[in-house]
Amino acid sequence: MRHLLNKLILVGGLLATTVAQAAYPDKQINLVVPFGAGGGTDVLGRLVADRLGRSLGVTVVVLNKPGAGGTIGTDFVAKAKPDGYTLLMGTNATLALAPGLYRNLPYDPVKDLTPVAPIASGPSILVVNPSIPATDVPSLIAYIKKNPGKLNYGSAGNGSTAHVATALFNLEAGLDAVHIPFKGGGAAIQELVAGRLEYMMAGPVESTPLIHAGRLRALAVTSPERFPGQPDLPTIAQAGLPGYEMLNWFGVFGPDRLPEEVTRALAPVLKKMVDDPGVRDALLKQGLQPSVSTPQEYREFVRGEVERWTKRIRQMNISIN
Repeated sequence: MRHLLNKLILVGGLLATTVAQAAYPDKQINLVVPFGAGGGTDVLGRLVADRLGRSLGVTVVVLNKPGAGGTIGTDFVAKAKPDGYTLLMGTNATLALAPGLYRNLPYDPVKDLTPVAPIASGPSILVVNPSIPATDVPSLIAYIKKNPGKLNYGSAGNGSTAHVATALFNLEAGLDAVHIPFKGGGAAIQELVAGRLEYMMAGPVESTPLIHAGRLRALAVTSPERFPGQPDLPTIAQAGLPGYEMLNWFGVFGPDRLPEEVTRALAPVLKKMVDDPGVRDALLKQGLQPSVSTPQEYREFVRGEVERWTKRIRQMNISIN
């Protein structure tokens, strides 16, 4: 009898474990945004959190963990328990650019994180304060060259996409300007609007409304081709710097060893989200295009981006530490 009871207890425990695993998620999920509130990654992260929460029936909270070009928040997720309750709003800045910029990066974006699903991609937009006497890329380059070392450009932080994109622009155009890093693109945009910065490569999410309102002047996009969200803007390559290119991308990631059942639960929900006509329209209005791929395809994409940009950044001789 005791032997039978022990068997029943064992079977019951196994069943309980299976049910618990199948019940994901059954509590709050934290989505870490590795930049400050108000920037493009934050805005997109809050959209993802809202849609995930509604679809999964649990609360999804955005945790802003800015600093060190987004690497602090990214490292936090890389070292988190891989149970699906701590996720990352990953970006090309924290995953593709960081390995080439930081000699002592505390995480490996390929080995220490699990890609779940892409969300969107889009160019940065070269914008200036309207008080600047520049209406296109050649006139901006000429103006900066007339004032070497006197003009300021901002970014979401050292090593951010905006930092690297502008540094690449300055390098290829032969410009001398001062970089002012902030803890998030939103803060940098505010300073640009206020006139304390002269120009920057801004994310489409935070800059598009200000461009439409006339508070910023857009000159070009960083993508290799004209972008549907800004069809009237030339690419920087078309405007005078052949070969110039940088595309921002955003996706959801978990720590390494994230259980497959968690990915299987999240990936279809995120795909359904970006397939939703309302979401797609909202993304396009913010200068982003929805992205769709399988987790494995996304892993290979990230691996390729890391290899490409690590090589490019080292050629540029840019480093943070």
